[in-house]
Amino acid sequence: MGRAGVIPTFVVAGLLYALPAAAQRFSLAPEIGVYIPTEKLIDASNGTVGELEAGFSLGARIGLWVGDRIGLNVSGAYVPTTFAFSPSGGPSEQRDAKLFNGAGQLVVFLLPRRSILSVFLTGGVGVVSRGGVAFTDAAETTNLSGVLGAGVSVRLGMISLNAGSELFSYTAEYDAGGLVGDRLSQRDIQVRLGFGIPFGGGRGVMAMAR
Repeated sequence: MGRAGVIPTFVVAGLLYALPAAAQRFSLAPEIGVYIPTEKLIDASNGTVGELEAGFSLGARIGLWVGDRIGLNVSGAYVPTTFAFSPSGGPSEQRDAKLFNGAGQLVVFLLPRRSILSVFLTGGVGVVSRGGVAFTDAAETTNLSGVLGAGVSVRLGMISLNAGSELFSYTAEYDAGGLVGDRLSQRDIQVRLGFGIPFGGGRGVMAMAR
């Protein structure tokens, strides 16, 4: 994940430590989903075009809530995918790629989290890291990102089912194997489904799926 990926984790960890222990409620949410890059990663002047393709994601989220309206969460997901590119004057090619994304976010519940149906908004800072054959010698494969999202949660006793989506917005570049692109704005969408399990004395579940 690189040094940049440590930033959101330490920010949220500091907030968790500062809160009174009696007010803390935690949950863990395994998640599956789909990660969808929507922009080209290469759009060079020589005609070379390249972009990451959508892939299934596997991850988890740790959440903390204080009251019925405010919470914090830290999440991470792994995405095996491919990088498709078309060199100028050459045939289209594909290379194996891997993505990791992580985020630390504030959660605001529009409907109280203790309700059977809860609606929430999220926002914070994240990191997107790229690896695999397509990025073995690429420059700047880790980027900080802004993250915004929304979702719903349905309580089933002590466990909650969660669904939602988030937008990762950042700037990235690709420079490897003779393929050079400008720094381009990226818009990646993460859609997730998961279930939350309370621990640490909580009576409900805050962890979100995007």
